[in-house]
Formats: sequence, structure tokens, C-alpha cells
Amino acid sequence: MSKASKACDISPAVRREVTERDGGRCILCGAADGIQIAHYIPRSRLGLGTARNLACMCHVCHQAMDNGNLRIPYEAVFKRYLREKYSDWNEDDLVYRKWR
Repeated sequence: MSKASKACDISPAVRREVTERDGGRCILCGAADGIQIAHYIPRSRLGLGTARNLACMCHVCHQAMDNGNLRIPYEAVFKRYLREKYSDWNEDDLVYRKWR
């Protein structure tokens, strides 16, 4: 596994942290079933596997954000949510850059 892959992966400890922070519910619709951990900045764009880049989402909302036409509105809610949780949240800090 490359360093970038490791940095973008979500460790069990971070999964627990995010699940606890979000109350095990989807940050978009509030569902408690089918919860997944979603990246704000996707792994495909080298988004880090840190709590500041992640949130709980149900399978339906996660799929709609990743593969549907709801990326822009869902991403706006996601961003607002993370800013509420972390006063010093900065989107630029969420990307793996050590390869540059």
C-alpha cells in the first residue's frame, strides 16, 4: 500500500471517532440504518482519512452524493457540518500533499 493510500484510508479508531461525533446517524437525512463513513474530499482526489474530512452518511445519501446529481448541495451541507464541528476547519488541510 502506498503512503498516499494509507493516508486516505480510514482507520478503525477514526471510524469510531466519526461515528461517535455524528451519533451514528447520517448528517444529511438523520437515518441510523446503513451508515457508512464518507469523505468530504474523496479518496480519488487524495482526501485524507481524518475525522475532519469524514462524516456518517446512510448508504442512500452517500451514493447520491458520490454518483448522482446531488454532489453540490450535499457537499455544501457536509462542509457546513464540518465547519460547525471544527472552528479551525480548513479544506486545504484535507488533501494528501507529500507526494508533490
